[in-house]
Amino acid sequence: MIAERMQLIRTLTGALAFAVLLSAQQQYDIVLKGGHVIDPGNQIDAVLDVAISGGKIAAIQAGIPEARARKSIDVSGLYVVPGLIDLHAHVYGYADSLFPDDSALPAGTTTIVDAGGSGWRTFDDFRRTIITRAKTRVLASINIVGAGMVGDKAESNTADMDSAKTAEAIERNRDVIVGIKTAHFGLPGWTAIDRAVAAGRLAHVPVMVDDKILTTAERSTREKVLEHLRPGDIHTHMFNDRQVELIDRFSGKVQPYILEARRRGVLFDLGHGAGSFLWPVAAKAISQGFLPDTISTDLHTASTLGAQSDMPNCMSKLMLLGMTLQDVVMRSTVAPAKAIGHYPELGTIGMGRAADVAILDLQSGVFAFKDAWGMKRLGQKRLECLMTVRDGKVVFDRDARLAPPSSSQQIYDLLLKNGHVIDSVNHRNGRFDVAVVGNKIVKVASGLPASRARVVIDAGEYYVTAGLIDMDAHFSLNHPEQGVVPDTRCLPNGVTTAVDTGSGTSVGTRSKTRILELPNTRQPLPSDVVSSGMRNSEDVLHLAGMMESMSKLLNLGISVEQLVDRATANPARAIQRPDLGNLSEGAVADIALLEVQRGRFGYLDSNQKRIVGDKRLRCVMTVRNGAILWDSEGLAATDSIKAGPYSNFK
Repeated sequence: MIAERMQLIRTLTGALAFAVLLSAQQQYDIVLKGGHVIDPGNQIDAVLDVAISGGKIAAIQAGIPEARARKSIDVSGLYVVPGLIDLHAHVYGYADSLFPDDSALPAGTTTIVDAGGSGWRTFDDFRRTIITRAKTRVLASINIVGAGMVGDKAESNTADMDSAKTAEAIERNRDVIVGIKTAHFGLPGWTAIDRAVAAGRLAHVPVMVDDKILTTAERSTREKVLEHLRPGDIHTHMFNDRQVELIDRFSGKVQPYILEARRRGVLFDLGHGAGSFLWPVAAKAISQGFLPDTISTDLHTASTLGAQSDMPNCMSKLMLLGMTLQDVVMRSTVAPAKAIGHYPELGTIGMGRAADVAILDLQSGVFAFKDAWGMKRLGQKRLECLMTVRDGKVVFDRDARLAPPSSSQQIYDLLLKNGHVIDSVNHRNGRFDVAVVGNKIVKVASGLPASRARVVIDAGEYYVTAGLIDMDAHFSLNHPEQGVVPDTRCLPNGVTTAVDTGSGTSVGTRSKTRILELPNTRQPLPSDVVSSGMRNSEDVLHLAGMMESMSKLLNLGISVEQLVDRATANPARAIQRPDLGNLSEGAVADIALLEVQRGRFGYLDSNQKRIVGDKRLRCVMTVRNGAILWDSEGLAATDSIKAGPYSNFK
C-alpha cells in the first residue's frame, strides 16, 4: 500500500513538472505559421512565422516551434500584413454610418478614422456610444462644424465652425482625435477650409478636405492645394473629378499644380466611397505614376452595397490598375499611420507593437470590380481577408482556422434531419439525423450540421425507417398477367427489397428495386411480417402494396413501430439478410420516409368488402442504395423560384 502511494506521488509530481515545463515552453499565445509577411515599415517581405503574446508582436522569424504556442494557425499560402488602417470611414453621425466591427474587422481593418461624423458638440456622445464599445480601434477626424456631419445645411453653417472650440475638444481627447474634417460645404468661398486649417494649426493636427470645385463654389483645385492646404493636410476623393481636378481634361496629364502640391507635402487620399472613384481618372493618374498617398474606403451603407469598397476591394482595384501588392499594403498601413502621427505604434508588425494583423488571400481568377458610377472592369487578382487579429485576439476567422477540428470533417451526400427514426435492430425510436455518403449510412445521431451536407432533407414531420422488405410479390417486366413491374409498385411504397414469389423469371438485373429469389419462397410466410401479396394487373382495383397492407393493420390497432419491425427487421431475419432492414452505420443506404395521414379512408378486405379507417400510412420518399428514387413532395428538389432561368426556354 505504501509503495503504491509513493508511486502515485511520483506520478503526480512528474505530471506537475511536465505541466510547468510545458507552460514555460508555451511562451506565445498565438503563432501564425508559414505566411508571407509583408511589413513595409520594417522592410520585411518573406515567408516567416509571427508570434503573438500578451496582445503584442513577440517574434517574427522562420521556424518558430508550434509547441511554444498555445494556438498555432497555419497561414501558409496567405499574406500576413499589419492590420489595415482606413483613414476615411463613417461610423457615427452620418446618415449611412456603419458600426465599425461589422464593416472593418471582416475586411482586415483594425483601425478606422471616422471622417467628420462628430463635431466638438457631439464628440463626447461619439466616444461613449461607439469608440468605447467597438473592438475595432476607432479614431476620429473631428468635424469643423460643431454639430458634425448631420446634413448639408448644417455642414454649411459657418456660425457653427468654431476653430478654438474644435481645438479644445482635440486637446481633451488627444488619444483618439487625430485630425479635422471639412466636408459638403455648400456655400461659395473658403470659410470651411480656412477655419478647419486654423483649428489644425491650433491643435497641431492635419485637416482632411472633402470639397467640391463646381462653378458655384468659386473654388479651384489649384488655389485649394497650393494656397489653403498645408504640408500634411489631406485631400480625399482624389479620383473624383468634381472634387479635385487631378487630370487635365484636354491633355490627359496629371496637372502640374497637383505635382507641386505633393512636393509641398499635401497628401492625396483615395476615399473611394459611393461617388469618388472613377476608372478614367484613376487609370490615367496611376499610369503616370501618380499613386494615392493613402488608401481609404469612405465606407458607409451606400458604398458597401454599390461599389463594395472595403479595404481589400480598394486595394484590389488599384492592383488592377498597375500597383503592386507591396504598394497597396504600404499605403494601407505605414502611410496612413504616418499621416495621423501614429507611426510606428500603428502600421507595422514590429517587435513589441500592438498585435493588429490581417491575413489576406491573393486569389487568381476572373473578378469584376465596379467604380463609383457602376462601371465594371475585369481583373485576374483579388484580395480577400481570411482572418483579422486585433490586439492579439482573433476577431474574424472566415474559415474557422482557430477552431479545433471536428472529430470528422466528412461531407455528407444526403442528410435527413430530425426525423422520427424507428430502427429496432439498433434500439432507436426517437429523433435522430441520418447521414449518407455514397451508398452507405455513415452516421445516425442528433445535431449533425446541415452545413456539411450537399442535400439536406427536413424529415421532422416523418418517420425514418430502413427500406421496407416485401416478402410476397409476383413480378414481371413484360407480362402483366404474370406479375407487376417492380419499381413502380415497390419504390413508391418505401420498398427497397422484394422477394419474387411469382414466375421465377429474373427481373432483378433490370430493376432499381433489390429483387431476391429465394429457394424456400414456397414456404408459408412468417406470422410476424407484413407483405403486399402483389400479383398482377388485376391488383389495380385497390393497388395492392406495402402501404395498403400496413395501413389496414394500423387501423386494426397495430402501432407504427410494430408495423415497421414487421416490414424491416423481421423479414430481414426471415430471409437471413442481417445487412438489410436496419439503419446501422456502414449499412447500405436503403431508407424510407413515411407519414401517417388522418381522415376517412376506405379499404377492401379479402372478401372485397369495404372497411373504413381513420389513418393511412403513406411513403413520401424512398432512398435506394444512396439515391433518392421516390420523392412525392419534392423534398430534395429546388424550388422553381430559386432555380434560375431554364437553359432550353428563354
